[in-house]
Amino acid sequence: MEEVSGWQQAGSISTGGEGGKVHDATVRILGGWILGGRYRPGEALPREDDLTVELAVSRTTLREAVKVLTAKGLLEVRPRIGVKVRPRDDWRVLDPVVLSWHPDIRRDPDLVSGLIEARRIIEPAAAELAARRATSSDLAVIEKAYLGMRAALPTDLNACCESDLAFHAGVISASHNVVLRALVGTIEAALRSSFLITGELMRAQNKAIDAHHEVLECIRLRDPVGARRAMNQLLDIAAEDLQTI
Repeated sequence: MEEVSGWQQAGSISTGGEGGKVHDATVRILGGWILGGRYRPGEALPREDDLTVELAVSRTTLREAVKVLTAKGLLEVRPRIGVKVRPRDDWRVLDPVVLSWHPDIRRDPDLVSGLIEARRIIEPAAAELAARRATSSDLAVIEKAYLGMRAALPTDLNACCESDLAFHAGVISASHNVVLRALVGTIEAALRSSFLITGELMRAQNKAIDAHHEVLECIRLRDPVGARRAMNQLLDIAAEDLQTI
């Protein structure tokens, strides 16, 4: 890109008004191009002038967007070279914001399987801890989410998904582990990405409803081993459905 020093001197991020909306849209589009494979690791982005024309934004807006993507590990600015896409291992793919930029997770099987594996590490442990530590208020949150899922099927996929998100967030919160609680946003982002894969997930949710109930009951009955097993079984269903798709 031209004017690499200009990239490095980019100003502060816009935070409000129309400028903020343009900035956010620019970040989302560029992030989607990278996550979607239009620009691959090691490749340089087009010249600054070309990008400003294609995106219909100012140089300042473009430079601010590059700053955000650099902070998220997607880009790097190199003197005399320009702006390049960083190796995928540097991308903060567990950041909910980064996941939200992905244009089509169906075309990214490595990310899909990685999200399932990450959930396997986090959620069974959270369910086990929840069975030991959940308060009556925690149980009420989890049960409300489960009943919301059941009530939404089979007619309202969006409502079912929102209740499913609340269910898993409720289980993690009920672990009363400050580190796991900090990962709620990541799990929600992973779930949202899964739900967006296909409308056929309505059937998957219907199949999984009993597994959600088993998790709830094991937590209610203070059965840590059973809660861990039930959550693993629920994740088995999720993995099978995604592999089929």
